[in-house]
Amino acid sequence: MKKISKKNAIKTGVAAASLFTAITVWQNLNLKLTKYQIFSKHLPESFDKFKIAFLSDIHSRNFGKKQKKLIDKIKKLRPDVILVTGDWVDSKHGKLIDCIEQAKLLNQIAPVWCIYGNHEIRRIRKTGSDIINTPLSNAGVKFLHSSCERIKRDNSYINLIGIENDINLKENSKRRKHISQIRIKLEHITHKILSDEFTILMAHHPEFFDTYANFPIDLVLSGHAHGGQIRLPFVGGLIAPKQGLFPKLTSGVHKKDRTQMVISRGLGGWKPIRILNQPEIILLTLNKKNE
Repeated sequence: MKKISKKNAIKTGVAAASLFTAITVWQNLNLKLTKYQIFSKHLPESFDKFKIAFLSDIHSRNFGKKQKKLIDKIKKLRPDVILVTGDWVDSKHGKLIDCIEQAKLLNQIAPVWCIYGNHEIRRIRKTGSDIINTPLSNAGVKFLHSSCERIKRDNSYINLIGIENDINLKENSKRRKHISQIRIKLEHITHKILSDEFTILMAHHPEFFDTYANFPIDLVLSGHAHGGQIRLPFVGGLIAPKQGLFPKLTSGVHKKDRTQMVISRGLGGWKPIRILNQPEIILLTLNKKNE
């Protein structure tokens, strides 16, 4: 067997490292589109084929002049509504003005609904004031601060719920405190919702899926886990907040009883860098399921 010289081994290693770096840079700079079909017997007929552009964890990222990389892709989808499940504004990095520009441009495509994630809550907690709500609202964003609204079409409607952590509840609080808060909020919000109504929940944290599924909710949209940040072939995400190593809830569709949860890998890029984990736009198409 022919021996590989040390010099050739170094060249091979450098070439492999360069290729891996190039692929990683390309993946971080380019946005992936993922499409899911959602079926439910509770969906009104008039909402059949209703399209949702689902974004999460933008983290104040700039998508170029006039936010072209993001806006062009969303325009082509022709969504009926755009939903953003938190961490649009980063607590440390990036500029709020970029988020405002995105909000204005997205609102020209379809109505935009949003909730706060842990980064917005953290920023408000640190500064003692909310500098996010007013400028984004003025740009056309509708916020669901632990509340419920109806999206109407013809003579029918679907429910859209958003829940957020309390500003006074720290991120490192014990899990049971978070679950208790979620239960209280969902009990309050859903008590007037009938069991046969189609209901969407926007909730930043996917790790509480079991709690969400205890309520009359058909679809949960979540983010936060960033796809596990580093994704390993045949394994999935490497690590996620509050889920530790090899977390189960980092992307894709998950089901429990009547409730389906779709997790976005998010759109934030370089801080920290993603590996084998392309930033993601999700298009959801709702379908009436005949019994």
